[in-house]
Parts: sequence; structure tokens; C-alpha cells
Amino acid sequence: MLLFLLMLTTAIQIPAQNDLPCFDTSEKCAETLTAQAIANSAEIKVLDQTIKLARRKGWTQYIDVSAIDPLTLSVQILRNIFGGGERQTRKLQLAQINLRRTETVLRIRAEINDLLLNAENAERKKLQTQTLFDAQSSLVAVLEISYQSGELSTERMMPVWEKLDFYRIEIERAATERETLRKNLIALVEPQPVIELTRENARAQVIEDVLSAWKLSGTSEELNLIVLDADEKKQVFKSELLKIFPEGVKHLPDELQPRGVYTTTKKGLRKVQYIGKAERFGFNFVLFRSL
Repeated sequence: MLLFLLMLTTAIQIPAQNDLPCFDTSEKCAETLTAQAIANSAEIKVLDQTIKLARRKGWTQYIDVSAIDPLTLSVQILRNIFGGGERQTRKLQLAQINLRRTETVLRIRAEINDLLLNAENAERKKLQTQTLFDAQSSLVAVLEISYQSGELSTERMMPVWEKLDFYRIEIERAATERETLRKNLIALVEPQPVIELTRENARAQVIEDVLSAWKLSGTSEELNLIVLDADEKKQVFKSELLKIFPEGVKHLPDELQPRGVYTTTKKGLRKVQYIGKAERFGFNFVLFRSL
């Protein structure tokens, strides 16, 4: 018996899989959940990688973006488009990324505090309603004796039963609300699984990332992004190349330079700017700008 109790106590102390280490409004719990959420935040991880990369490379050297996460990809493409930049500009860009990280941490902390507070309010409402329900249950038990003996009519009893049902529904509603908040908190705190996407979904994500970075740059120029499919070796498929270079690529150098501008045909006037390579969810792309 003692061994059973010991095992039961141990089981209670270990959080279940996909559960929370705590679920209350104490400062310690809020700090624990916030730290866990930050550690598992995909956005924070990408921002940290971007900051580390920026400090190491100083934004002055082209970096192959094929194995970098979405936000890092966006930032690198942005720098490839605009060039190395002056020192003051680099400091400003780095400060902006640090600011975004700070804002992300504050947002996560605020979301966790709100969820915990709302969950506590739901639990308090549940307990308060449970007290009313218990009192009403006692009243119903007494009155039903008189009802069964014929001293009270059904009309007299109906409001009493309805109030009991009302309290029961309110208890269930509060419990459901608290459970929903708990699941929302788990989704915020726990790491999210990687979703396998199709090439089209991966392409859409790359475009979204680049557009976001372009808007952050504050430029009034049109992006005119062109995304070409590439194989496992990051070589563009011939059918894709013909979308930009209808006469083929014999007039191009063997290796395109980042930010380099090239004509689409040997004697043509239309030009494109080479941005770089990108990988998303295992799919490879090569990026250009139409000028």
C-alpha cells in the first residue's frame, strides 16, 4: 500500500506529455511558462540566428541562404538587394532586429499572463457557481419532499429546478473555458511540429518572407519578385529558366553574382537582378527581380 501511494505521488508530480509544468497566476509559474515559450518560439530562434549572423558577417558579405530559416532568409535577401550598406545603416538594422526580439518576448509574456489570469477567473467563477449549485441542490432536496407529498405544485417547483440547471450549465461553461485556455497556453508554450508542405506552399512562404522583408526596408521601389523552381542541387529547371531567358542562358556568365543585373536575351533591353538561392521545407528556389 505504501509503495502504491509513493508511485501515485510521483506520478502526480510529473507533468503529462503535452501538459503544463504549472497552471496558476503566481509569478514563478508565469516566469516558468514564459521561459519555456521563449525557448520553443520559432520566431525567437530565427531572430537569434539573424542577430548572430549579422554580428559575425557585419552585413557586408554575401551569404548562401539555402539553409537559413525564413526570417534570416528574408533579411539576407534584403541585404543582397541593397548591397553591403554603411556602418551606421548596419547598426540601425541590427537595432531593429533586437527591438523586434524584445517586442516578441514582451508579447509572449503578455499572452501568457492574460491566459493565466483568464483561466483563474474561469476557475473562480466555477467555484463560486459550485457553491450556489450546492446550496440550490440542498433547497431542491428539501422542496422535493414537499412536492412528492403534494404540498407544492409543479409550477412552484419549476423555477427551483431551472435555477439548478442554470448553475449546472454555468459550471460546465466555466470548466470548458478554463480547459480551452489551458490548451491555448500549451500551444503557446510547447514547440510546434514541423508541417510537411508541398512545393507550391513552400513557394508561397518564400514569397511572403521576402515581401515582409521588402516592406520593412521602407523602399518605394517595386519588388517584382520572380521565384524559379530548382532541383536538389539548386540548379534551376530548364523550363523555369525559359520563363526569364527565352533564348537560353548562353549569354550569361557561368556564375551569377548576387545583386548582379543581366539582360534576359543577348541583345535585349529587358533586365533582371539576381538575388540568390533559397530553400524552404526541402524545396529549392532561385530568386530574381524584374527591373
